[in-house]
Amino acid sequence: MIQPHPTSPPPAPPASGRGERGRLPGRGALRFFAALCILLLHTRAVFGGERVFGKGYLAVEFFLMLSGFLMAYAQEARIGEPAGFMVKRYTRLWPTMALGGVIGLPRLYLKSAGIGEFLATALANLALLPAWWAKFVFVLNIPAWTIFYELVANALHVFVFRHCKLWAIGLGIALLAPVMMWIGSSWSSFDVGAKPSDFIVGLPRILFAYLIGVALGRMWRGGSPIPVPPLIAIPAMPVILAASWWFKLDQTWYFDFAFTVIACPLMIAGGMRLARFHRAAGLLGQLSFPLFAVQMPILEGMSMMGFKGWSSGFAALAGGVLAAILTQRFDRWRKESKA
Repeated sequence: MIQPHPTSPPPAPPASGRGERGRLPGRGALRFFAALCILLLHTRAVFGGERVFGKGYLAVEFFLMLSGFLMAYAQEARIGEPAGFMVKRYTRLWPTMALGGVIGLPRLYLKSAGIGEFLATALANLALLPAWWAKFVFVLNIPAWTIFYELVANALHVFVFRHCKLWAIGLGIALLAPVMMWIGSSWSSFDVGAKPSDFIVGLPRILFAYLIGVALGRMWRGGSPIPVPPLIAIPAMPVILAASWWFKLDQTWYFDFAFTVIACPLMIAGGMRLARFHRAAGLLGQLSFPLFAVQMPILEGMSMMGFKGWSSGFAALAGGVLAAILTQRFDRWRKESKA
């Protein structure tokens, strides 16, 4: 999903597009455009309108693939003690997601049947745990279900996947491919995981994209062999999704499958080759996760207050900027308090 990853990749040739301090600057810009697609998807879902970005949920596939890629590319050799790694992972993600949850508390209170239901749902969701009894398992902040499953994928990675050979990872992808075809044909898309009725099938959805990312991260440690221009790859997601709507290519689950196995790897390959605009890409990356974390509660809250779609969309974007500032200051305070 979207979040900062501390990365120190192994040495690679300049063609990989790695920037200062061995980082992959393109990943931040890629995350931002993916978060923007989700914002446009949610704005339409809350306020109605044309389904130009109706396939914006496929940004989840990209986020999880990028997460698996970065874990395999940069983290596997530095994981150390698995339980400690997961504690750090959770505490790194939780503050930003908790901020989005706090924004959603007033709406949850007004929508709850009573104080007991409100407290049970709020406490579970604020802890990044699903609420099976609600309309959405993370009704406080609907997109949080992807963070829950990303943590599950990360836990499987540190305890299991990092010990698997590349062929075993490939076998897992091959076994999950027909499962994803069944999900696509049964639900007519890959848009599953947010509701109690389809929450369980969200797990193979997440793992399919994540394991592809793990395989790419291991194969491309020396740099991507695919010469995708980064300035095409980075803004590709909104362009592809809008074009699919315009040409009516987004009306079947086949598009979802092709986007996952073709478009997402190509975007990552292009992002790896970014050799310029490191600062701009980094700033966009710092905004991406906070924007993801707060956008839905802001949109739903403004809808209850009678605001319109575009004004609420801009408010959610501004909220993402403010959340980025707040979380950065919190991280700085936490580091200084440990020093």
